[in-house]
Amino acid sequence: MAHYLPILSSFILVFSFLPLLNKVRKNRSVSGLSLLMMTFGVAQSIYFIAFNLFFERYYMVLPFVVTGCLSGLILYYFARYNAKTRERTQLAAMLGFSLLPFLLLVNPQLETANVLTWLTFVGLVMSSVRVMPQTYKTLRSGDISNLSARYFSLQFIAGVCGLFAELAMAAPSISHLLTFVMILLTNAAQLGCIQYYKMRPVAA
Repeated sequence: MAHYLPILSSFILVFSFLPLLNKVRKNRSVSGLSLLMMTFGVAQSIYFIAFNLFFERYYMVLPFVVTGCLSGLILYYFARYNAKTRERTQLAAMLGFSLLPFLLLVNPQLETANVLTWLTFVGLVMSSVRVMPQTYKTLRSGDISNLSARYFSLQFIAGVCGLFAELAMAAPSISHLLTFVMILLTNAAQLGCIQYYKMRPVAA
């Protein structure tokens, strides 16, 4: 069960991104999307991928690979459709800054296992706040033109699969468990915002 749930979660994540990516490609715009959410999606995925590879938890790598790659594709569309040179530089700087804690690995006095465990808690923080900028942006602008309710609902379901997969592991990671819980809470909140603006559209 611990092996199959991450695979199922990965497929769900792919299908969650498809309607979002289709909207972005169709509109040729990422307006309404929080780039900070996608940036944190890439960064936190890298933290968890490094941890799971090091501790040979290979199946748990899959959902984070999917999230990281597809979040990165959204950022690519931003750079292609919307970004000016200055904004591309800012995006690269934001990604670089979010990965700075990896420099702890070059410290010979610190054990790699301990550092990677600490880094997953950095990833936890990013996962916890990842959707919040999107929720704030949605509440402030009311712009849901490029948002997909299916994306956030499937992200929620994938989070459920990830949570049960982690609980089924021989040695569950506390940071992973808390990450999946925050995925459930923040995606549920964002889904509620989308449904609210669908029922009560912003006046022209």
